[in-house]
Amino acid sequence: MGGIYEWVRSMVCYLILMTMILNLLPDKKYEKYLRLFTGVVFLLLVFGPFADLAGLEEKIAGTFERLTFQNDAALLKREIEDADGKRLERLTEAYQNAVEEDLKRMAEGYGVECVSAEVRLDTDMEHGTFGRVLEVRLRVRPEEALPVSGPEARSEQRLAANRAVSELRERIGEYYELGEGNIAVTLEDQ
Repeated sequence: MGGIYEWVRSMVCYLILMTMILNLLPDKKYEKYLRLFTGVVFLLLVFGPFADLAGLEEKIAGTFERLTFQNDAALLKREIEDADGKRLERLTEAYQNAVEEDLKRMAEGYGVECVSAEVRLDTDMEHGTFGRVLEVRLRVRPEEALPVSGPEARSEQRLAANRAVSELRERIGEYYELGEGNIAVTLEDQ
């Protein structure tokens, strides 16, 4: 019985307080908004005990927590995907630089100096070929040798450099499993 008296007393006190506030309101243009707000709060006061009996308050709290958790999980998932994307990008860039350095060393092993190396990698995560070298572009020049005089000596040197480039192209194709159309090695003149 004491609970009912407490419930009725809280509603009466609330109504008196809201009537006082509405009468003290200096500008009547906000009255309709205040009435809407106080009406909603009053409904919550009136149906509060019934919500407690039906367990509605716990259900609402559970639903609110579930929705909050789902929202937080979605935000966290997006943050993780962004972080993974950045990490994957840095990893791909490091791998690309390592392949370019390997190509430069490989070129030196064939007696040509690598001026520039460009590599295109597969970045498709869907088909299981991520990180595979798709295309190689090299610009090389013969390593500096003793000065040669005469057209025959220059021709011989150029022929040796062309042979080295051909062998280098073949080695790159075997090592990275590339076709000839995906390997471009340009021999520059000194």
